[in-house]
Amino acid sequence: MKPIDIEHEVLLALRATPGQAIQAIRRRITTAQGEGPGWRPVANAVMRIEHRGWVRIVAEQEVNGVWHPAYGLTDAGREQADRVRTQRINAQGAEVSA
Repeated sequence: MKPIDIEHEVLLALRATPGQAIQAIRRRITTAQGEGPGWRPVANAVMRIEHRGWVRIVAEQEVNGVWHPAYGLTDAGREQADRVRTQRINAQGAEVSA
């Protein structure tokens, strides 16, 4: 997966279920066959979109006895996630009509 694809997946994951730690986001965007990005690329994507102002820390979650930040979308992040979702729907529509 390219970094932009991971960013889009993170935005969509947080759009569906806000307040997730990195590990939960990674699990959500990994397929049942285990295909998907590793922990570090997801963490890097979250940091990049956090710097853009699309996500922020909304809580903390305990994972294996260690507290981690849980992320949620900002208003700008929700708008961006909606754009990504719309683009994905439009792309699927284009594939069907081709």
